[in-house]
Amino acid sequence: MRARIALALAVLFGTAALHAQSAADVQRQFIGNWRLVSFEQFDEKGAGRPSAYTGGRIMYDTAGHMAAQLTYSNRKPLSTPSTEAERAAAYQSFLSYYAKYSIDPAAKTVTHHVEGSTNPNWASSQINLVRWYEFSPDGNRLMLSTKNDAGRVTGTLTWERIRQ
Repeated sequence: MRARIALALAVLFGTAALHAQSAADVQRQFIGNWRLVSFEQFDEKGAGRPSAYTGGRIMYDTAGHMAAQLTYSNRKPLSTPSTEAERAAAYQSFLSYYAKYSIDPAAKTVTHHVEGSTNPNWASSQINLVRWYEFSPDGNRLMLSTKNDAGRVTGTLTWERIRQ
């Protein structure tokens, strides 16, 4: 009887190991440059609405570094010389940061360990941005979701791989 239980456990855990991806396997899927397709935000009732960020790029390299830029599509040009209000609007409509990243395949998360950002609070506090990831079956789309402290999805960014 013990032999059957041991065999069943070996098969069960062996099968799970075949389906589990290592961090290196997942990292290979992340590597490259991605274009923002959509950014949807969700309210406390789960209703979705498009984010004001409509354009962007994100990249991941093999050395464990990443960079992201998000922008509004309707940014107004600055006058010459620009006003304080124009510069504030330009700042509000663009977000950029760079970080080291780590992957937890069991939790299906990628964590961006922010090193520098247009938001000085992120860089000064060395914030960690945790994103839950999912790849499309063909590997050409990457969905990164944000969650609140209760575990509710608050936003999903969909990225499309940029082919060279």
